[in-house]
Amino acid sequence: MNKLFILVGPSAAGKTLISNFLVHKDVNFLQNLINVVNDLDKSSMLENLNIAINTLEKSPFNKIITSTSRPPREKEIHGVDYYFYNKDEFEKKISNDDFLEYVENFGNYYGTCLESINNSLNIGNSIIVLDDKGAIKMKELVKSQAITIYLDIPVDVMEKRMNFRNDDPASMLTRTTNLHIMSYKNKADFIINVNKRIDFVLLDIIEIIKNTIAR
Repeated sequence: MNKLFILVGPSAAGKTLISNFLVHKDVNFLQNLINVVNDLDKSSMLENLNIAINTLEKSPFNKIITSTSRPPREKEIHGVDYYFYNKDEFEKKISNDDFLEYVENFGNYYGTCLESINNSLNIGNSIIVLDDKGAIKMKELVKSQAITIYLDIPVDVMEKRMNFRNDDPASMLTRTTNLHIMSYKNKADFIINVNKRIDFVLLDIIEIIKNTIAR
């Protein structure tokens, strides 16, 4: 039975970055993080990433792409990072019952299309990024096929990362004062500490995926 791995976590936990690497197996998604480490760390980092890629080649899986009404950030691509719609388009899809779930956060809609879920799970193992409410609904829909992984990050580290990626200050304040998603931590199947180098985070997640698929 194919598995659906759900990444859950607060803003700046690296959910989209991690899911893109896991699906596409491409170090270019991590280039900004690789460039800031010293040469010695860079060598071990690239070695670990190659181990991760080799493991993923043996157990590939698809990314279930979610939809949003927010504008794309720099380098984000429609159909790769999200399906990007304007608010009117998104609300039309809501009225057509196209979504398993949708929420409005920080003035923008986020939703998971039923068609995307079914198509992906029919093909093979899959991965998706969801908030806490979406993860709960997904568990109800696909039952034991759903495996939730919570990406744990301290608030102060979250703020630093959001500042590094130049998020709007008002948006940062809203996100760091609305941390309800952190209450989901103890409901997740697995908890991963993401306050460390990205290659170590990825190896931890891949170990969970490998062991789960092997059952």
